[in-house]
Amino acid sequence: MTRLFPLLLAAAALLPAQNIGVGIKGGVPLKDSSEFIRPQLTSFRDGDYVVGPMFELRLPAGLGVELNALYRRGAGINSWEFPLMAKYRFPGILIRPTIGGGYMFQRLNDIPGLDNRSGIVASGGVEFKLPKVRITPELRYTRFNEKRPSSGILTGTHQVDALVGFSF
Repeated sequence: MTRLFPLLLAAAALLPAQNIGVGIKGGVPLKDSSEFIRPQLTSFRDGDYVVGPMFELRLPAGLGVELNALYRRGAGINSWEFPLMAKYRFPGILIRPTIGGGYMFQRLNDIPGLDNRSGIVASGGVEFKLPKVRITPELRYTRFNEKRPSSGILTGTHQVDALVGFSF
């Protein structure tokens, strides 16, 4: 994953006419896959959140690539997530529907024996283009590749988040 970020920056340098977006993305988990790790915490609790920086390369024809580094606090578990997504923006002037899909790598911090896992991610939302900022509310679904037994527990495989991005 650390090799991918310099590659995106190099691609951005080769495409000087394209837009680059940098900002922040945050929201709340609607269904957190770590709920299965600690089943006594199966509902959304005050204080659960997802937040982190975002980098976006906006290509022609409504296409784009987005990379996030999201910190997740949910169901008593802390983790870092690194989704890399291809995105498409439907035509529009001020409001544009968006869809996206890609790959996610997750690093679980609080559970011994559960270090990393990966999966696919899909999103849908709308982009509001204002003079100096783009606001993008979205729903994001993640399907992790496996249920992995570790220390007698099973991790969940489905995760849904409501996120809002602010990019400049």
